Order: sequence, then structure tokens, then C-alpha cells
Amino acid sequence: MVLLATILITVSSFGQKGKNYIGVGGDLSLPTSDFGTYFKTGMGGYVKAILGVGGSGAVTFTTGYSSFKEAGDWTDFIGTQAVVPLLVGYRHNFNGFFVEPQIGYGIYPYKESSQENGFSTETGSAFTWAAGIGYVFNNKIEVSARYQTGGSQGVNVGMFGLRVGYNFSLGGSK
Repeated sequence: MVLLATILITVSSFGQKGKNYIGVGGDLSLPTSDFGTYFKTGMGGYVKAILGVGGSGAVTFTTGYSSFKEAGDWTDFIGTQAVVPLLVGYRHNFNGFFVEPQIGYGIYPYKESSQENGFSTETGSAFTWAAGIGYVFNNKIEVSARYQTGGSQGVNVGMFGLRVGYNFSLGGSK
């Protein structure tokens, strides 16, 4: 169902006039609820396609990678949770400000290393959604905040993220 909706949105967006961008940037993510109890603040990056739909809307496709180290003072153990979102969304612009709900899929790889047990990995995946707000300066520099949540193996991975990025124009008419 999500795949069908994504295809329909994508096909209909190419028939509209709008400006297209590729955005890249960095993330600082603060884990929430139980995820925040067990993991420290994460850092990462993202890549986003922004395909203009009319004068004030855009269909977005976002992916990235964020990494979170396990909390605690461990001397012989290192645990790292990563988050790789694959999200489709709609961005509506209001004179520089925007809102952007997104839905999709998340991949959640976990790596663990200890002196006793060596190295091991697990990877889960799940439905993921996000909602963001932000501002774009001169159609290029983007500053935004978002809440994103998904889960893997019964664990909710929620986070509040702050982003700074740059949008490269791909042309398109306005």
C-alpha cells in the first residue's frame, strides 16, 4: 500500500511545475523515551531529493545514517545503534518556513563489541515516520527540527533531531 502511494505521488509530481533540489546535511539527534535511557546523543548525515510540485509544495525522498553510542561507563563493552531511514514525504512551504510529514521504512543495525564475547551485529527493520518543521534561507541553506520514530524487535527508536543542510538546485521551472 505504501509502495503504491509512493509511486502515485511520484508520477503525479513530475507532471507539475516546480523547482527541484538535492539536499545534504548533518544531523544531531537526541534519543527519547527508553531509547534515550540506553543511548547517548547521536550524530549523522542525510541526503534528500526535493521534487517541486507547484509553487509551494514538494515531494521528498530522504535517507541518511545516524549513530548512537550506548550510555554508561563501560570499560570492556561498546554498543552502537544506527538508524537508516528510507522516507517519502510532502513538504509544504510558507515563505521560507516549511512543514514536512514523512513515512517509510527504517533499518536499525546494532553492533556490539566486548573483550569477552568479541564482535556481533543484529539488524532489524520497521515502519518509520517523521514530522519536521524548518526554514530555508535563500532556497539553499536549510535549518530544521524533526521528530522521528520507528522500531526494531519490539524496541521503539524515537528521536528529536536538529538538522543543518545545503540544497543544490537541479533546475526546473518555477
